[in-house]
Amino acid sequence: MAPLILVVDDDQMNRELLEIVFKRSGYRVNHASSGAQALRVVPTEPPDLILLDVRLGEMNGYDVCQTIKSDPATGHIPIILLSAANSDEEYNSARAAGADEFFPKMRGWQPLVELVKSKLGSA
Repeated sequence: MAPLILVVDDDQMNRELLEIVFKRSGYRVNHASSGAQALRVVPTEPPDLILLDVRLGEMNGYDVCQTIKSDPATGHIPIILLSAANSDEEYNSARAAGADEFFPKMRGWQPLVELVKSKLGSA
């Protein structure tokens, strides 16, 4: 069975775009529109990898990442934090939260697909 990716983004168009990109790349995709929803989904439908936007409504991606990584049942799941910003501060915050990778969205979707493949192996 193909690996399952959880896309967490409060922007519906971003979720839909990532779903299309990763389904075409051979992955299964689930999504959450908020940090709180992601925290409910992860324990019940554990993904193989999480693509987590930094800027979410009520709870930022750093907090969601830290919560997932601090739970022994989910801490092993690779998390790639996505951000429109590309700064040392964002990168350092992602690392401090326990993210496996930080990916600036401006790099494009193909490099993101390659990064996911490197974390999971080809679908």
